[in-house]
Amino acid sequence: MATNKEWALRMIPVLIRWAQGAWDKPHYYSDLSASVGHKTNQIGNVMGTIDDIIKELEKSSGKIIPTLNCLVQNRKTGLPSDGFDYVVKNYSKLSDESKRGEVRKLNEDAHKYDWNWVLDSLGLKPAQIYESEKLKKIKTSKFGAGGEGKEHKAIKEYIASHPESLGINKVVCAKTEYDLLSGDRLDVYFECKRNRHIAIEVKPSTSPDEDILRGIFQCIKYQAVMDATRIFDNLNYDNEVYLVVAGKLSSENRQIAIDLNVNVIEDFRYKKDEVQ
Repeated sequence: MATNKEWALRMIPVLIRWAQGAWDKPHYYSDLSASVGHKTNQIGNVMGTIDDIIKELEKSSGKIIPTLNCLVQNRKTGLPSDGFDYVVKNYSKLSDESKRGEVRKLNEDAHKYDWNWVLDSLGLKPAQIYESEKLKKIKTSKFGAGGEGKEHKAIKEYIASHPESLGINKVVCAKTEYDLLSGDRLDVYFECKRNRHIAIEVKPSTSPDEDILRGIFQCIKYQAVMDATRIFDNLNYDNEVYLVVAGKLSSENRQIAIDLNVNVIEDFRYKKDEVQ
């Protein structure tokens, strides 16, 4: 079994990736564990070791290095755990509002920092999800020219008729092929009580990895457009966007979804005899 230091050295490149490109997205301790295959409940000890490694490098280099530890948070509170006192003295004594301000400032510092020398000094490589050649291929791939497939249509209709299959309840309006002001069209759209608007992007089991990756970015776009639409509606409601995949995500796409905080429901199953 790997030591805490070995786990820490695996996690540091992931944290640096988040600091560089996704510092303003929520990431949880479970996300960090999943990113490196850490399956124990000792993440707190590993986070402490990460801070030790950074402070040791500070001491040997004479440079000030921002903390990476507040890039991850508790899923319930949306804040680092009180164990963050190990990094910032008396953190646990702050009000939640003060904690959020402190965390945002520290994460901005981490975002602006040049981490390349840190990786080099620790003998680590950047935590790239896709190699440059594969990413180039993905960017030039084209999908959707053949029209909508049977499975895609069936899943859309099933979800619209059975929102409970996704844990969605108190629906007052359900539509498929719902148009946004951007000209984009949602596969499924729900309006629910308690001011919840929910968009669903569907990918059938036949979707290749490249198309699922495109779906992840479509979800980000839909979230931004729906949030902007509130200005025109002059209403106060919360927007949620989900990517529903009938197959399994690749490890690369799972990492992208975690980095960008996209809600993904994979391996979705539906009752075919209940689709008209």
